[in-house]
Amino acid sequence: MSKRGKPTTSPRATTGAFTPPYAPSWFDRFTIWVDRLPGPSWAFYLILAVGLALAVSAAQWREGSYSTGTFNAGHVFTGAGIAYVLGFMHYLDKAASSAIASFRPLLASEDTAGRPPPHEQSTFATLSYQLATLPPRPALLVTIGGAAFASILFAIDVVRGAPAPYLAGTAGTAFSTASFMILFIPANGLLFLLAYHTIHQLVHVSRIYSKHTRIDIYQLQPLYALSLPGAFTALGLIAFVYALLAGTVTVAQANPVGIGLSLVFAGIAAATFALPLLGAHRALVAEKKASLLEVSSRFRATTVKLHSQLDRGRLAQMDPLNKALTSLQIEQDVLHKIPTWPWEPGAVRAIVAALLLPVAVWAIQLLLARVLGV
Repeated sequence: MSKRGKPTTSPRATTGAFTPPYAPSWFDRFTIWVDRLPGPSWAFYLILAVGLALAVSAAQWREGSYSTGTFNAGHVFTGAGIAYVLGFMHYLDKAASSAIASFRPLLASEDTAGRPPPHEQSTFATLSYQLATLPPRPALLVTIGGAAFASILFAIDVVRGAPAPYLAGTAGTAFSTASFMILFIPANGLLFLLAYHTIHQLVHVSRIYSKHTRIDIYQLQPLYALSLPGAFTALGLIAFVYALLAGTVTVAQANPVGIGLSLVFAGIAAATFALPLLGAHRALVAEKKASLLEVSSRFRATTVKLHSQLDRGRLAQMDPLNKALTSLQIEQDVLHKIPTWPWEPGAVRAIVAALLLPVAVWAIQLLLARVLGV
């Protein structure tokens, strides 16, 4: 998960003449540190996930919450989830940097032989930085806000004396509660940061499509590149939510709880993928209509010439006109088949499969539970 294209804290880290619009956030400084560690970054997050899951479980073993060597799915998920969210956002930044690099030809002027002028190089550097780097103050405030939300929720539960659902499985002792909340509170801060990271990144994708793209109806492959961050975000959110539900929702609860939450997050995942692409979709629709109108105008003009030659009995001139009409018809057919959504079909299939497979598994489990009476 290396983010080698991501700027460091130096104001001129991306190019010799580029000054970042803002400093990196605490999260970006953290990922820069991770990238400097020996070995791949995914190994660091895997070790972190295992370590945190074992730490929260060991604390509960010590207090007798459950037998040593056994695990509570919710507790393991809380510990490992911290590493997952950090690694997921790190990977999304890497994917965004790679995507905009593939997208770069559509930001270059047509008359520069693939070498964009200095002002466009600066635009590309700025867009790359903004796409893969969070502003420091909002990122910090959002993280603190998420942690504060969890802390306030816990304080309210303590004052009311009500059992907190997130503490299910703990021994109820001060040590078991504190050891769990030490992870639960930061985990909520990271979840808030993930929401902000998603919005920040996909808003910039939408802005790049709407304001910085030269649409070429015959050059769609670079357009597909910026759909990948949204697709990866949707798939990552789906995996996270289904892992949460798998660890905390039983088959008996799947009907009212699991299916409902699945549908809600299915909508969120679909919107995460599709909404940033609306600007490009509208531009492609307009470009396609303009191209079809131009071809139709040429087809009509050629048909008028054909009729004129026919009326004058100049049959020898009709063959070139017939060939021209055939060529225009082929061009028109090709234009009709050009898609106007800038995404790879494979990405759509992956998201649909990710959404439907767990729902289908739950439906089968419910059916078997009712038929077999278990």
